[in-house]
This record gives sequence, C-alpha cells and structure tokens, in this order.
Amino acid sequence: MVFFMAMVGLSFGADEIGVEFGVMPEAVVSVARKVVNEPLGVRMAAVSEPFLGFPYLVGGHGEGLPPDTDPPARYDTFDCLTFLEEVLALSLAGDPVGVPALRDALRYRDGQVGYTSRHHFMMSQWVPKNIDAGFLKDITPSLGETHRVEKVLSPQIWANWHGVNALNLQPEDLPVGHFGLNVLSLDAAEAALDRIPPGAIILTIRQPKDWKPIVVSHVGFVLPRKQGEGVRVRHSTRTGTGLVRDHFLGEYLERMRWYQRSVEGVTILMPLEQGPRRIIED
Repeated sequence: MVFFMAMVGLSFGADEIGVEFGVMPEAVVSVARKVVNEPLGVRMAAVSEPFLGFPYLVGGHGEGLPPDTDPPARYDTFDCLTFLEEVLALSLAGDPVGVPALRDALRYRDGQVGYTSRHHFMMSQWVPKNIDAGFLKDITPSLGETHRVEKVLSPQIWANWHGVNALNLQPEDLPVGHFGLNVLSLDAAEAALDRIPPGAIILTIRQPKDWKPIVVSHVGFVLPRKQGEGVRVRHSTRTGTGLVRDHFLGEYLERMRWYQRSVEGVTILMPLEQGPRRIIED
C-alpha cells in the first residue's frame, strides 16, 4: 500500500506524456511495468493516473475502417467505457505489449475486430460476454440484498427505439432475447461502501422503460482507499466539464438520487486476473 500512495501522487498532462493516436505514451508503459506485480486495484489506479483531467468524448474510438474510422486506441480522450477497457487491458496484461489483444478481447465478440462484432450494448453484450469469457465476475449478490432488472429485447423494441438510427447496424446485428442484471439499490450500495473491493467496476443502472433497450448509463471503477479517506470511484464522465476524474463513491451514489431519469441502483463486477503476473527484475 505504501507503493500505491506514492504512485497516486503522479500526474501528467497531455503534452507531458506525448499523446499520439494509437501510440501508447511511454509514461503509461513505464507505470504499467512498474506496478506489474501489485494487486489489481493498485494497478488499475496507477495505470489510469496519467489520464486524470483528460477530456470526455463519446464515440471517439472505432476500428480505423468504415463504418467507424476512428482509431481503435487513443490516449488523449475517452468515454466511460473506452476508458475502462483501456485501464482493464493495461492492468490485466502481463506487459503493455499484450494490451491490444486484451482490449480487443474485451471489446469484441470472440476478440474478432469489426463494427458488427463490437459489444455496443452493456446489458446484452459487454457484461454477459465478458463474464462468460472469464474477464469479470458479478459480485453484486455478495455485497447486500439485490433485485433483478430484466429486459426482453425484441426486433420490435429495436425498431421503435430512435437511438438505433445512430448505429451502422442491421436488424440482424442487434441482440434479441432475455437479459438481466443483479442490482443493489442505492441504499444497499451505500450500506456496502466499505466492502466494495478496489478495482471493482460500478455500473449505473437506470429504471427500465418498456420501450427503451438501454438500462446501463455509466461505468467507473473503485480505487484503493487512502488512509483516512472514503471510497473513491474513477471514471471518464460528461458531468460538469467532462473529464477523467475521481469522485467519492458515497457522494456519487447520493447524487444519483437526483438524476432526471431515475436510477434503479448499481451492479458491481470484479475483474479477474488472467494468469500469473510477469515478474520484472530490477
């Protein structure tokens, strides 16, 4: 933990880390290698530290090819999910050279890069596919009383949802079926604050609407606790000026009570180690 306290004191600006599309900044490579044998939560905090203060941008990542010609990797801006994917890939890889393969495995069906194989939808694709692949474990039920939020997705629901017009997907590319998540109410989540482990992923779950296929609206992850401070969550958020930033999780949960579209609660997922850590000798 002493090492972590030293690491979180680091900060980098975009100019300082030499941001360039698709090129992992040397400062990020260096940090990832320094913390390679630290606990997962410490690694996630350390590798994401250089990105604090970077701007939020939705839809800035793609495949580099039509229909989405945005770069697969960039280190100047993120949305909430691409930020999480990059942090997970940096943290789970034994070395930064393995980050692209891990990122692809998290982002795409069977790791096969392509717009139609991308996990566009959290509840019906990203979460269940990454649980099945062994990258994540749902620990929500272990933290308190949960309830289920479920959706039946049909071709009719997709056809009636205006958001589908922003996607270059055909009807056959859209997930259909019965999907669900275990959810802690905001009260239950606040009661469990001290038991949520570092590195845990926090999904914000909105109250489901019959006509709307989307219930997951945001994602971040829990940081290791500093002595004398509360639990913090790190995320790329459009809130306020739109930045990668930290919030105290208790305050963040309390703020959810005032969202215009009511929040059902949160789902907590834990990333899983992907094998023995690589040991780097000095």
